[in-house]
Amino acid sequence: MKNTIVIFTLNGCSHCSSLKDRLDEINIPYLDVEITQNEKIWEQVVEQTGEDLIPTVFIKQENSDDGFIYIPGKDFESEDEIVEKIKNHYNEGV
Repeated sequence: MKNTIVIFTLNGCSHCSSLKDRLDEINIPYLDVEITQNEKIWEQVVEQTGEDLIPTVFIKQENSDDGFIYIPGKDFESEDEIVEKIKNHYNEGV
């Protein structure tokens, strides 16, 4: 079992689409949570983090409800940086 990657996205967001394309290219599965279709969950994320930026990435640790939240501009500055973090966490769950 591996860690679960959850990406909070918005339809039409080019940064969101680009990140999902990159993960597809390297065969890392993820759950795409579109924020307008999952408003209650997104409100909880915003409340916990104090941020409402996308794409926000949550990496749920295997066998736990805990994980890591990465917010653009705060926890990563580039797509390359978040892809590396995702790869590292994903592979930890192997």
